[in-house]
Amino acid sequence: MLFLYSLKLFGSNWVKALKFFLYYVVIWGVCLVLLLPVIFEFQDVVVSNFQNANVLDAFAGVFKGSLGMGIYNIIHTSFATCQQVFEANVGLMIYGLIVLFIILPFLINIGKYAFCEMLYSYMTSKNKVGFFSALVKGLRKSLGFALCKTLYNLLFFAVTISAIYGVGTIENTFFITYFLPLVEFVILVVFFTLHELTVLGWMPALIVFDCNVFSAFRKGFKAVRRHLLSTFATTALYFFLFWLLILIFGVYTMIALVPLMTIMLCVFNMTMFFSSQGMRFYYNDVNILTPKKLEEVDNINKTAYIL
Repeated sequence: MLFLYSLKLFGSNWVKALKFFLYYVVIWGVCLVLLLPVIFEFQDVVVSNFQNANVLDAFAGVFKGSLGMGIYNIIHTSFATCQQVFEANVGLMIYGLIVLFIILPFLINIGKYAFCEMLYSYMTSKNKVGFFSALVKGLRKSLGFALCKTLYNLLFFAVTISAIYGVGTIENTFFITYFLPLVEFVILVVFFTLHELTVLGWMPALIVFDCNVFSAFRKGFKAVRRHLLSTFATTALYFFLFWLLILIFGVYTMIALVPLMTIMLCVFNMTMFFSSQGMRFYYNDVNILTPKKLEEVDNINKTAYIL
């Protein structure tokens, strides 16, 4: 049900989602400009390494070459290339990592907060709030949230990348051919799902309760625990579909899937939090979702009024 209502809420707010998407594209454009010195410095090394390892076809998904061996080669070529560019210019590489893993997600998280502010206004009263207005209005609180969320994500990415590389070091040909894609797929789905569960209610709690970042994290995690099984199942479904599409159609699809997934998770976060808190909310222009407990209270009040 959470999945269904989040899709309905997304359909009712596609214009807001489009505004956030445009913000997303602009931020990526700015960060790509900041990364130009890194790209120009290392492009020959990266292209040469991947061409020599013959792994470019593996980026196209299951339709080209051996998937298991392709993933194995991507993992080892990527880490070997990172080691090589670090040795060539460690300062420039650190600068690139800061832009990619700190500045970029920091700015994206600010946009997420503004988008969720817009959703909050719609869900509670169908008020229309502009993206820029929401961005400016919530800037003070979104800065603290974006910083904490970015640092939290750094730990998650470090653990996930270590797990992916650890499995990729297994050199058994039978395992690589038949089991490596499945194991890596499971790692990605499980790790991303568990990570998302810990932060799912963080931003909605910050908006709804107007509290500080750390209090919002506790309230958000408590909200997730109220409907843990259904929330876990829906979150896992999102990431299952996300990584399945990438596995089938290739890494290039991430260009479209990553921003779409970011938008869908924002919508799902708000839907989950409102449902967990037992709050009524508009999921389209004419319908309101009322939790069962509130329906029971309404029925009791109507009966008492009649009597």
